[in-house]
Amino acid sequence: MATSKRQRQRDRRQVAQQRAKTTAVRGRIRSRGARFALITAAIVVAVVILWFWARGSDDENASDVGEDVVFPELPPPPAPGGERTFASAPDQFLDPDVRYSAAFDTSVGIIRVRLDQGLSPEAVNAFAVLADEGYYNGTAIFYTDKDGGYIQGGSPQTNSADDPGPGFTVTPGESADYQAGQLLWSAEGDTTGQFLFVTKDEFQPSQAVSGLTILGQVESNSLRLVESILNSHVGNPDAVFGGRPAESVIVNSIDIQSTDLTPEGSIDLSGCPPADGSGPQVLDFDGPHPMCLDVSKQYTAVFDTTSGEIRIDLDVTNTPITANNFAVLARYHYYDNTLLFRTDPSIGIIQGGAPHTNSPSDPGPGYTIPDEGSGFTYEPGQIVMARTAAPNSASAQFFFAVNENTALLNNQGTYVVFGQMDEAGLAVAEAILASHVDQPGNRLGGGPDPQVIVNSVTIEESG
Repeated sequence: MATSKRQRQRDRRQVAQQRAKTTAVRGRIRSRGARFALITAAIVVAVVILWFWARGSDDENASDVGEDVVFPELPPPPAPGGERTFASAPDQFLDPDVRYSAAFDTSVGIIRVRLDQGLSPEAVNAFAVLADEGYYNGTAIFYTDKDGGYIQGGSPQTNSADDPGPGFTVTPGESADYQAGQLLWSAEGDTTGQFLFVTKDEFQPSQAVSGLTILGQVESNSLRLVESILNSHVGNPDAVFGGRPAESVIVNSIDIQSTDLTPEGSIDLSGCPPADGSGPQVLDFDGPHPMCLDVSKQYTAVFDTTSGEIRIDLDVTNTPITANNFAVLARYHYYDNTLLFRTDPSIGIIQGGAPHTNSPSDPGPGYTIPDEGSGFTYEPGQIVMARTAAPNSASAQFFFAVNENTALLNNQGTYVVFGQMDEAGLAVAEAILASHVDQPGNRLGGGPDPQVIVNSVTIEESG
């Protein structure tokens, strides 16, 4: 029996070994098959990628020459048939001693320009009159040139470069080396009244535009919007250069605004806190503050925080009410010993300015201020007013725009941007945002860990 049992054991081992060999062979076959399948799949993917790349290259070439591209149509001009013409050049409209800005309210956002009468006063005045009379209302950005680096508009009768203009010409300013960010205007010739936004230095128009003169400088925040319009360029199928935006960009209106609210030296400071910050701390007020900043000067808000110093240049030119409100509160020590109570990396912001509760539900200083504009776009380094969903509801809370995610707020565009921090300050803000932790009790997400305290905000004056 024992011998028979050992024999059966040997037989079972042989069967097991044979099965193992068979399994191993099958495994090698499957392994080889899998490798072959992977190699085949990789080859197929590579071929597909190359095909799409080649097709994409063809499409890019087609875009330049107009093949297989639907060239966007422009809406009809708002004033065909000479409805917006003038008998002669306008009389002096602007005060030569006052600074002005132009706010282009477009279908894709606000483009803000600091006008400079010193370069070409006659042309700046004429442009301002046309804008104030509604000459540009409803006109399209009819031309984009990526090679030349500019966008063009200002033709109410044709929405094209052959617009007959307003019926007058003026003396252009002296020729200059044009630079990125300038607003140019055609002062004489067949293209009088048309304007161009320049996005690169050493600009040269690829189509004839006569009598060009510099009107002013586009705000840095708005230049990004101009560049985005240019980047939506679609090539003209009937020309070797130029084109227009993929989607129509309409100038709804142009608002000419004085940025000198009061003559220099005539500000009544009797209702203002001491400029050196020597006054007492005040957290509650009966109403908004008087104008305590001289708009002919420059102001910097210096945040002394437990994480480092953040310096911010306030935009008194374009947002004088907002900048003044913040500066006056700072001089009343409103922000001293407050927390940067909220961080949100998903939209790239840090929020603060709530001395009563260190939370979004803070009652504020007892008043609200009007919104200065809309259509803002957001980018790292800005200081922005926080407010509720209701318009004109900002008061004291603010947020820092820290990373590119703040662009997710562009579709709202109603939070007023009123200053820009320097690079060192942005680095401090980035470190604070990087310390974010989720807080279950914080309905807005979380805050920095450890807490960041604003020891003080002081306002420096220069210029």
